[in-house]
Amino acid sequence: MSDPSAAERRVQSRRLSAADHPGSIRSFFPFWDAHHRPQLILAVEALPRDRFDFKPRPEMLTAHQLIVHIAEGERGWIHHIVDGGPYEEWIVPAEDPAQGWVAAVPAPDHAALVALLEEAHRPTQRWLERPASELARVFVSQAPAGGERHCTLHWILDHVQEHEIHHRAQLNFYLRLMGITPPSV
Repeated sequence: MSDPSAAERRVQSRRLSAADHPGSIRSFFPFWDAHHRPQLILAVEALPRDRFDFKPRPEMLTAHQLIVHIAEGERGWIHHIVDGGPYEEWIVPAEDPAQGWVAAVPAPDHAALVALLEEAHRPTQRWLERPASELARVFVSQAPAGGERHCTLHWILDHVQEHEIHHRAQLNFYLRLMGITPPSV
């Protein structure tokens, strides 16, 4: 059987609910892997390779950096804060702040970008399969402005999903600015 088309996946995802994943964390996020992530991948695939460096203003992230940043954010919250792995910055400020940012990890093509997104998402997927009772678990991290930050797993997962959706919309806006119709959500 062939992989369903993006349109078929959208239709199938609209039938999902918490009831499809009783007792698991995924019951609170049934659309992440069924709808939101596939839509992000479609937007990544719609970005022409020769437009990876597109950005509307010099100080902003390029389209390529935006995709790396989505993976970086998920890795930071889940791999680092939740799972206790090492912290890594994948998008760093350019020497001249007026020029924006620089990617610190290689992702030269679509396959590498998708692989980076998938690698960063695997730990999240493991958490989504755990019991919903884990959502109340509190994680302590260092806040960027100093001091400790206390966040529940539920807040962290919601924040990471919202971050992905927010930047997917930004990528779709970049595509429109390039004259490309983004994938339908």
